[in-house]
Amino acid sequence: MKTDTCTHVPVVTGGIEVISCGNCGEVGWFRKGQWLDPAEGMAVLFGQYDLVGRLEALSAPAPEVLLYRPPSGRWRAHLDAFPKRVWLEAAPDLYLSHDGEHLLLAPTDLLYFDNLTRGA
Repeated sequence: MKTDTCTHVPVVTGGIEVISCGNCGEVGWFRKGQWLDPAEGMAVLFGQYDLVGRLEALSAPAPEVLLYRPPSGRWRAHLDAFPKRVWLEAAPDLYLSHDGEHLLLAPTDLLYFDNLTRGA
């Protein structure tokens, strides 16, 4: 996919294709070339990650950030589909970033935040 400023090439990871661009903020989720609901894409790639804790946000789109750790090195590779240290709206009201080791999620909707922290 090409926009006026960027060329977006899907990255295949975890059995799905992800388009993510740190320049324009584009995030797209696909399976076998067909659009995939962002919630399903997030669940496929990061559903096995462990919530480590909540952090006060610095330069994030929400006041608090959730820090997640992958269960193993194999799962860490899913982060490579996204640029490091850039906040992207991965799903409506849910922003994603990472440092190469940990996943950071910044939900801007309180219901999202409650759902992601329930039972933790």
